[in-house]
Amino acid sequence: MIDNKKSSIILVLKVLSEYSDEEHFLTHQDIIDKIYSIYGLEFERKSIAYSIDLLIELGYDIIKTRNGVSLYSRLFDLTEAKFLNDAIYSSQAITSKQASTLIKKINSTFSVYNRKDYDYLYKTDEITRTNNNSIFYNINIIEEGIKTKKRISFQYLTYDDNGKPICRNGGFRYIVSPYYLVNNSGRYYLICNYREKYAAISVYRVDYMININIEENRVYKDIKQVTNDDNFNIHKFLKDRIYLFNGKAVDALILINTPDSILFIKDWFGNNGTIFKKDDKLYFSVKCDENSLFYWLIQYGDNFTLIEPTDLLERLKDFYNKQAQRYNQ
Repeated sequence: MIDNKKSSIILVLKVLSEYSDEEHFLTHQDIIDKIYSIYGLEFERKSIAYSIDLLIELGYDIIKTRNGVSLYSRLFDLTEAKFLNDAIYSSQAITSKQASTLIKKINSTFSVYNRKDYDYLYKTDEITRTNNNSIFYNINIIEEGIKTKKRISFQYLTYDDNGKPICRNGGFRYIVSPYYLVNNSGRYYLICNYREKYAAISVYRVDYMININIEENRVYKDIKQVTNDDNFNIHKFLKDRIYLFNGKAVDALILINTPDSILFIKDWFGNNGTIFKKDDKLYFSVKCDENSLFYWLIQYGDNFTLIEPTDLLERLKDFYNKQAQRYNQ
């Protein structure tokens, strides 16, 4: 049972949150009627006025006019909510259900009138999303491992011939020292150390991880220890990788076939690298991980020609020769 005297301030706040905004004001009688119709409780005007004054004293941005009162400020303003809704909608790192739940929570901070204007729920199934419902749990465990400097372990998903998810390597548990969580192109990645004999730094998709645990009895390896770099810079590491692939960074020189192609460079590399003209030709020099650069050059094959490094050039030649043979067959 709701106690009238003790609940008045809470109920007034709930009604103002739901049914008032910059364009919708409520008189004291409107508030009384709303509380009665929703909660079946009766209040006097004096009690409503007292609750409003107390809420103002507590710091709530309630505006009084001749037309009534309104709760102006919210947790987010409308433009912030639109941005957050679009960001959640665009994220491939969470499931459709999780996206819908988050968007509902954000929209619930507005009045019923503004809530209708910012309903993006219909969009959440229109893009390719993860099916891993444990994404938030995984992130929490990873953050705990990073903060407490403890290793974590997990099984890693792949797909069988029928497109069904299965554990990679027969359910093998990867044990890693976690360093950074990165959101890249709507997906979360873990930057960590797995085994130095493969690479000092490894990258794993968080939504492919399942059955993740903290490993209390495993010795954590500091990032300085595995990279032999006392000044490891995560920003530089990410800057050298337009896609988050495992792989070494290489210095590349690329011929720009048409000036319009500079747009693609700016889209992916930003201000990283240098564009320059030599012998009336345009070039782009950049340091980037080899795997990312390989796939980027394939994606924009008509726009650019790789000059160096030689190893990557040979890899591209081999790829295109095999593709030509395959299509000729």
